[in-house]
Amino acid sequence: RRSSDLDRKAAHCVPKYTFRRLDNRESDHNVSPGYNFRFAKYYKDADGKESRTLMKAYGIRFDVLVFGTAGKFDIIPTMINIGSGVALLGVATVLCDIIVLYFMKKKNYYREKKYKYVDDYELYCRSWESLMPSS
Repeated sequence: RRSSDLDRKAAHCVPKYTFRRLDNRESDHNVSPGYNFRFAKYYKDADGKESRTLMKAYGIRFDVLVFGTAGKFDIIPTMINIGSGVALLGVATVLCDIIVLYFMKKKNYYREKKYKYVDDYELYCRSWESLMPSS
């Protein structure tokens, strides 16, 4: 198994190799031991006659399979993930407010604690007049 951190030097990425035999070792169940197969090569000769040559290949077969993970830091996907997380927090806040203020049994209690109501009309008018330009 190979796991590499591509932010580090290549010398730190050292794979571990293992080998095993792929063919059947039991001679009772083997017609011919080792790796061998037959294949045909088709061609046309100078007269246009189709011909084929049957070949038997045998020898040692090496299958090199490498499994693993590799990663490298990149700022753009990191910023996208942070932005998505912040947006999800905003959505979660709104969703929780909707559930608490409209669907809970004690919704009036939560609404009183969340919003502050001003009942003093005179105080409201004075603060509004101070914002208006005098003519």
